[in-house]
Amino acid sequence: MIDTVKIYAEIDKTTYDIINNKSIVKTALNKETGEELYNIINGHLEGSYSSSLSVRVNCSAKYHLTKTGYIVEVEGSYHKLQLGYNSHNGFYDLQLICCGLINIVNKGYNVTLPNISEWYLQRCDIAVCFDLKSQLYVCNYINNLSCCNYARRKVKFYSNESLYLSGTTTTLKIYNKLLEFKKHDMKKFVDTDFNLLDYINNIKGFIRFECEIKKKILEKVYGVKHIKCIDVKYEELKNVWSDEFMKLLKFVRNDLEIVKNRNEVFERLKKYYKNSKAINLYNFYLMCCTDGLDNVKKRVCKSVYYDRIKCLKELNIDLSQKYDLIEYDNNIVDFNPFTYQEVV
Repeated sequence: MIDTVKIYAEIDKTTYDIINNKSIVKTALNKETGEELYNIINGHLEGSYSSSLSVRVNCSAKYHLTKTGYIVEVEGSYHKLQLGYNSHNGFYDLQLICCGLINIVNKGYNVTLPNISEWYLQRCDIAVCFDLKSQLYVCNYINNLSCCNYARRKVKFYSNESLYLSGTTTTLKIYNKLLEFKKHDMKKFVDTDFNLLDYINNIKGFIRFECEIKKKILEKVYGVKHIKCIDVKYEELKNVWSDEFMKLLKFVRNDLEIVKNRNEVFERLKKYYKNSKAINLYNFYLMCCTDGLDNVKKRVCKSVYYDRIKCLKELNIDLSQKYDLIEYDNNIVDFNPFTYQEVV
């Protein structure tokens, strides 16, 4: 589904002045329940978990536009603005989302912003939630990824909670949705008629894969400097999501069936290689699983390392997770985000 987006458009001087001179914060409340629906702020969002809508005006030279001299930037999660949460029941139509955000700004500032055909996309987050049915599985899976790597990116790992990789083209996040909700969103629903207990029970076992797609990669995908919102299709954005997580988890697009269990790995190796080579590859595989690829790479001869990695990948053997040797079999989470059913 589509979560946070950032869009921009050229505006006239009158609209610029109205937005620029309005109060810093606007809040929409449900008078019956007291629930805070959303904030409109003239500033940057606190993070991707924010339920605010950011509205900023600037000189159009920022985007090398020259028609009016002024631009407006709108950034936020339409999903959170509508529902208060973003785990499921999401939106997949970028044009619908943009129209919804534009209408909120029009009403909030009493202005008339340009038609959707005149808006451009700066950023778009694609997020997919999966239900692993158990918080233990979610924690184990995230912890098993503690040694994941992505070229030229620093991995931030938080035990049981999340994996975070920031880059100039995309930012990738894998996280425990229940823990994230409790940390950032739960307090907003206190003293409202939102059924908090039911929702918490519903999202136990949810794991979320989120890819923030930035302008640099959008320009590469669409081949133009200014990407019109009306020209963007969800399937194209989802392909970027898939490609980025495949790089992180070491998958190949046409090769998604993987083997994880130790016995299955050994049987497959014996089937394709002579006994001595199968044993060597199996021992190498166990070392990767318990120590992590980066540590193994430092200890093994470069040519041997890449040759054995190639052999394992050719047989669809999973190398994305690192396991505790003592609890090896108990910690394996048989989950593939590219074939698993998304929560909708």
